[in-house]
Amino acid sequence: MMNIPNEMIMDDAQWQQLIREIADHFDNLTIMRGFQYYKQKRVGPLTFTEQRGIHAMVQGTEEYEVLLSMQSLPTSYCPCPVHSPCKHMIAVLMSYAESTGRPVHAIVNAHSSTALKQSVKPTSAISSVRSDSEAHVQELEIPDNSYSQIKEQAMDLAQLPIPEWHKLFRNCLNRLGTGTASTSYIQAATDELYAIKPKLSSGMDQIFDLHVHMYLMRFCIPGRNPNTNSPVYLSYPAQLAVDALQRNIEKELNRPLDLSNLDDKQYAEHWKRLEETVTYLRKQMLSETSSIMAFTSIYRDLWLNWLVPLLQRQDELEAELTALREIEHKLSDDSVSTKTTTGSVLNVNPSSSGTETSTPNRRPPTLPLPLVLAQGWIYFHLKRDSEAWQILTSGSSAYGIPPEHVLHYLHVLVEQLDWNRLGHWLAELGPLLANRRNDPLHDYMQLWDTVIQELPETEDTMWNTLVSMLPHSRPAYEDALHRRSQWRRWIDFQLSTGAEPLEFRVAILQPIEKDAPELLLPFYHQAVERYIGHKNRDGYKAAVKLLKRLAKLYKKLKQEERWEQFITALAVRNSRLRALQEELRKGKLIS
Repeated sequence: MMNIPNEMIMDDAQWQQLIREIADHFDNLTIMRGFQYYKQKRVGPLTFTEQRGIHAMVQGTEEYEVLLSMQSLPTSYCPCPVHSPCKHMIAVLMSYAESTGRPVHAIVNAHSSTALKQSVKPTSAISSVRSDSEAHVQELEIPDNSYSQIKEQAMDLAQLPIPEWHKLFRNCLNRLGTGTASTSYIQAATDELYAIKPKLSSGMDQIFDLHVHMYLMRFCIPGRNPNTNSPVYLSYPAQLAVDALQRNIEKELNRPLDLSNLDDKQYAEHWKRLEETVTYLRKQMLSETSSIMAFTSIYRDLWLNWLVPLLQRQDELEAELTALREIEHKLSDDSVSTKTTTGSVLNVNPSSSGTETSTPNRRPPTLPLPLVLAQGWIYFHLKRDSEAWQILTSGSSAYGIPPEHVLHYLHVLVEQLDWNRLGHWLAELGPLLANRRNDPLHDYMQLWDTVIQELPETEDTMWNTLVSMLPHSRPAYEDALHRRSQWRRWIDFQLSTGAEPLEFRVAILQPIEKDAPELLLPFYHQAVERYIGHKNRDGYKAAVKLLKRLAKLYKKLKQEERWEQFITALAVRNSRLRALQEELRKGKLIS
């Protein structure tokens, strides 16, 4: 837990006052968006000011420097385009609440907890749980009170297509009546669905478990409006339910799919259910954005852990790639058709007496991020790496692919012990992580260390990649130089960037002072001149502090005479700067 100043630790009355202020100044949508940023760990370390302020960097479309005023919340500042209380401020407030042991959900529910009374009409579980993939499937003609008929229909589950499974799920949940997305409702719904499950083979049992959790996840995550392209945000109870479902799905997909002891007919039925599952996931994930990519991750893990290990040939992968490309072409055609209808691609030929001619818009449309990732994974499994890198790079330039999706490719190669391929992927995917906070880069550099340990000749590739990623890779580049004791390159880099020696921890500079103290001389000298050039008291104090370090270095190098010549010349050259002369005397550098 971080060290928090005593004056920043609120008592219960102050906490309740903060919740009221949040309800007064932030609307519900902003709070939900801020909660997603908090959950995605976009908030950097918190620092505190003497005026009861909280300072933090928040990664949004770019990195924003947020300064919260706990004395007057409306005067807080964030440089984002909103110019009013924003999601970045809420995300910082939630990180602050977590660090002080206060419940984050109190901020999420600020409006409901401060309202006198709200009469909310409950949402029908049946209408809410329907997904787009089920909209065109005819309802089972089973009365709500005919639970025995539902169970009887479920006896043939293994032979029924996946859309029929979901119809059964919907009819089964009629008995629960109304419900909202929360862990308690999801638990009750899970119990209802497992009550109708017949005896199944081990593999079909796993597929059933997966679809129960996916069906309930679709209930918790509202569909995105296709006309607005806006991100989806979850309430706090819904987020908790989704987190639990994701853990269950991840656990299930990490177990190998058991298709042993099946005859040809049974094997074909299992494989048909898997193909239908892929079709279902394709449709579900295409409505997702980078804020919530639950079904995209399931699609990825389904292929990685269940399907690819069972494939005897690559025909199924090629077929899936064809299906994804057909979606891409359809989206492209729809985009051109829409633009033609609205007139955005109509050109007027000046020489044709004003006659309008329709010209196709040749600029390719931006693909949905899940489609980019899906194609990337299929290319990955086909080992068509250059094509995978190409589509991922184009997707990153359009969206900025979330780092966990980039790193997943690399971790799979580690598990496969494919070091040569991992080296190539590290070099190609590094730039996709360049504009991210340090956590992904730390993971990325650990993977480089692993590769270099196995293939030492790849180290030059690592350096070239890090240099190409500058300035965003600066922390990783500096750390790599430091860990490998490449002191001259480390110092040259600091000199070229005008780094401040006083900003480095003692532990960073100590090993250089021990192994190569002479390299620190130009680093310190350059900074001293820069500090004096500020021509203010703070600059002079910083210069004197650094000059004391220089005196020790010259003594360690047994160059005391050279030091005396330097400090004397410095004092004479700046004799008109009385404040500097005073600081030099206070530091006992001159008499």
